[in-house]
Amino acid sequence: MIMTVFAILAARLVSSVLRLFNKGATTLPGRVALYFKYDILTRLSQGVHIICVTGTNGKTTTCAMIENALTSSGYSAFLNKSGANMLTGVTTAFLQNSSVFGKCRKDFAVLECDENSLPAISRYIDADVFAVTNIFRDQLDRYGEVSHTLDVIKKSVLNMPETHLVINADCPLTYSLSLLENGFTTFGVDADFDLIDVSEARYCPVCSSELRYTTRVFSHLGRFTCDKCGFCRIEPDFAAQEVTVNGESGSSFVLSQKGKKTPQSISLSGIYNVYNYLCATAVLSFATSGKVSVSGSFSGAFGRQETFTDGERKVLLLLVKNPVGMSSCAAYTASLKDFDCTVLALNDNAADGRDVSWIWDCDFDPLCSMQTEFYTFGTRASDMTLRLKYSDIAVQNTLDSEDMASLMQIINNYENTVILANYTAMMKIRKTLRKHFGGKEFWQ
Repeated sequence: MIMTVFAILAARLVSSVLRLFNKGATTLPGRVALYFKYDILTRLSQGVHIICVTGTNGKTTTCAMIENALTSSGYSAFLNKSGANMLTGVTTAFLQNSSVFGKCRKDFAVLECDENSLPAISRYIDADVFAVTNIFRDQLDRYGEVSHTLDVIKKSVLNMPETHLVINADCPLTYSLSLLENGFTTFGVDADFDLIDVSEARYCPVCSSELRYTTRVFSHLGRFTCDKCGFCRIEPDFAAQEVTVNGESGSSFVLSQKGKKTPQSISLSGIYNVYNYLCATAVLSFATSGKVSVSGSFSGAFGRQETFTDGERKVLLLLVKNPVGMSSCAAYTASLKDFDCTVLALNDNAADGRDVSWIWDCDFDPLCSMQTEFYTFGTRASDMTLRLKYSDIAVQNTLDSEDMASLMQIINNYENTVILANYTAMMKIRKTLRKHFGGKEFWQ
């Protein structure tokens, strides 16, 4: 206990100093506490209902939906809001919401967890609910192929044998987790959009035979069947039917839940946000015994369809970090009205992955129909310009740097700008937009 108190006090001192200098204090306090007591998360995570969310795309938005719904319904809850989703970030989030003796002060902990960090995190926590949004190819130099990501998630689930799984029934990789001994709840979309053909899971995760699809939402999400072993998509516990995606106006659908059908609409656009809504709804149904539901008016997490405006001009910021994410956002961007400037920002910093060859697997064709001027920005802007050339998209100017002043000059020349940016580019651009247009810090 003495070592726990000392570690917490040391972490709080570091956090106070960082906040004094207007820094986020999102990971360093956790790193300090873990240095003094490597298993401190075991103590911090006791006596609180824990919800973990992992997966390639949608973690941050899904977690924010869950936390917003819980707090709006009178529960106390916290999440690692900054997106610091490795062991140090999760530990920091607990430290910020615990007493000096390590007792958590909230009812629920909502944790966004990085896939590769899950084995370490799952050794110290016992999650009530563990949700997996989807599994796509992402940062090959860090995560490897999708089969490796699936194996890492499986090993993490084995560390939490009592956890209840919430899994995407449309994703054959994710749904294969139903073969584990844990209880599970499923969600999915009953639709045939066939939006993106960046299929990264053509083969059955059980017997390795090629899967057959009768409907497809996007990429490898859809109604799949393995004719050899019988592994197939089931009817989800929570399903979106009669889905209509309305551009900036959001999406509407019929929520089918245990035989009950309810018209629903959400303010976030894109079919991927329908999936996020379903995942959050399934999580809350189990975690609160159906007492809490997701708000359809939820406005999104930082950098994910975040809008900045000063009354004269508007900037829409979209995070993209892998082929499916970029292709989905490109299709969504093409549906927008009255946007006269489109910026694609690409960095190759450590947090992004050094290998940017993934942009050649993206479907940029929907952007060809836009009546907009295109710019590229970031440390690998030239690579993005070359990639767009092969989709017959002419780039007005290539800003092969992170010169924010030059970017703001471009933004100021247009009425409405949409920016598609990978992680570190998004973070730097968001900081500049917040200073110019106002808004909260990313950790708030």
